[in-house]
Amino acid sequence: MADPDDEPRDARKTRPRPARWRRRAVLLGLAGTLLGGTVWHLVSRQEAKPRSAVVSSRSAVVGTWEAEGGATGRVEFAADGRFSAIGLPVRTSPDGGLTGRGRWALDGRGGSVALRPDRAPSAPVRDARLAVVRADGRVRLCVTSGSPGVLCDVLLRPAAARR
Repeated sequence: MADPDDEPRDARKTRPRPARWRRRAVLLGLAGTLLGGTVWHLVSRQEAKPRSAVVSSRSAVVGTWEAEGGATGRVEFAADGRFSAIGLPVRTSPDGGLTGRGRWALDGRGGSVALRPDRAPSAPVRDARLAVVRADGRVRLCVTSGSPGVLCDVLLRPAAARR
């Protein structure tokens, strides 16, 4: 067995100490975990916020949608282009809600759904539109907001996707 004092002085300086490498490995592991957790947190927060999106076809909208987060309202979109709404919080009338039937159409880009009630409101109000958005990694319909910096007043999710 060789005596460590017999080694050249430069060889002893460059030889790593096992404890030092373990400490470095632990610190690098902790730093990587912290960085990964921070990135995951930021990405998940961004995914939770509604962002404009598009759907590729009308079939992505067909079905029953209901308001999220304690809001009320429900709408059913049929494949034949008809809809039926109960308390949908869109501004088609002065009272601010839509209950009734009508026709719906997906815009050419797939970014919004136009609602045309069978009974026209008594006061002239803008066309009812629901924007297509992505929130929490899923497609949602959005009752757009009139407030600056706020995209949606209410989000609608497919009724079958309860959370």
